Amino acid sequence: MPERMCLCCRKKGSKEDFFRISTVKEKCMLDIEHRIQARGIYVCKDKQCVEKLSKHKKIKVDIKILLKMLSILDKSEKSIEKILIGMRNSEYFIYGVDDNIEGVKRDKVKLIILPKDVKEKYKEEFLKLREKYKFKILYIEKQEQLTDIFSRNVNVIGVFDKSVVRGILKKIGGDEWEYMN
Repeated sequence: MPERMCLCCRKKGSKEDFFRISTVKEKCMLDIEHRIQARGIYVCKDKQCVEKLSKHKKIKVDIKILLKMLSILDKSEKSIEKILIGMRNSEYFIYGVDDNIEGVKRDKVKLIILPKDVKEKYKEEFLKLREKYKFKILYIEKQEQLTDIFSRNVNVIGVFDKSVVRGILKKIGGDEWEYMN
């Protein structure tokens, strides 16, 4: 499977991890479905990378495209929180780093919800595991959000039921969103 690389942070991943911006007749276009037959650049589905793109010296992306990218990120973040609030008492969650790592290795966990401010070593561990065990990762902005939703100190959430994972991804616009790495 080919890997893509973010123009801004140089992080590598699969195409679902990135926004694609294609150049058609010297005009940049947001290629959400990754289908435009033209040269393209990839940018992480992360607000920091979108902000870096807005200041990029060689690539001039129209402000409308940047706003659309930020809008997609905002919608997905809000909707994942709403979904988690509605499911907080569900039996489909696994809490904590160690339990989720073990769940991934047993091929039980199919989706990890990871705060962007979690320790880098945990992010790296889940990214390594994702290459081998093929699960999705969704990011939310802060660990504090998980603590507020679940009324306890939580740093990682895992979802192990495939139909629940499909439902979550469908509700947040699975093709459009942040399976961010």
